[in-house]
Amino acid sequence: MLYGVFSDVHGNYEALKAVLAFFRKSGVGGHICCGDIAGYGAQASECVDAITPLPDLHCVMGNHDAALVGRMDLKWFNPTATAAILYNRHFLRGDQLQFIADLPEMVERGDFTLVHGSPKSHLKEYLLSELQFMENLSYWKVSPCFIGHSHMPVYFSLEGENALPATDFLRPMHTVRLEPEARYIINPGSVGQPRDSNPLASCGLYDSEARTFELFRLEYDVEKTKRVMREAGLPPMLVERLSLGF
Repeated sequence: MLYGVFSDVHGNYEALKAVLAFFRKSGVGGHICCGDIAGYGAQASECVDAITPLPDLHCVMGNHDAALVGRMDLKWFNPTATAAILYNRHFLRGDQLQFIADLPEMVERGDFTLVHGSPKSHLKEYLLSELQFMENLSYWKVSPCFIGHSHMPVYFSLEGENALPATDFLRPMHTVRLEPEARYIINPGSVGQPRDSNPLASCGLYDSEARTFELFRLEYDVEKTKRVMREAGLPPMLVERLSLGF
């Protein structure tokens, strides 16, 4: 099956619309969301409504999602992130909050594993190093494992028990060929708030039969998103960083 893989939407509805339109054009049959539908942006409600009807949807809870529904203490978040969480709590309907509250922290299927932070620490660990990759190997079985949280498009691989781990950043149109005996952790980057100095929305396509993952970067109406955030009174830092990709 061809899956559309995305993560860290963070209430950026314009970016999400661009990604979902790309998935439809690409003919995906399923959707993999690595968490954090909410947080930072002003349109978590619209994003939830766009995601819930997606066909063959597999979605996990992110740390901002957890805070939104009271599953994680706000002490773990800085003041700007907290302001966005509190803002969105007032605008999500009961059914939308229930959808988020019901999200699992980890999904394990026959053709992939899915978690937000890491298999070892579902909501808190930013998996960014080969050492962390190795420490996480015993916490999941089915490869590839898709993660989010760091907003960095990157992958880690191990091709045998005696091999050394490898890692690389995922560049636009970068295809990773997934070897049958190897293990991979893949982060598709962030839809709504990229942090790799590239402001374009990030997402990927996973072909479970051909065993490939390809990364894509997409333009969207950044200025409209920024205008909506300003009108909502969200912290200026959250608004301006969208144009810079950090």
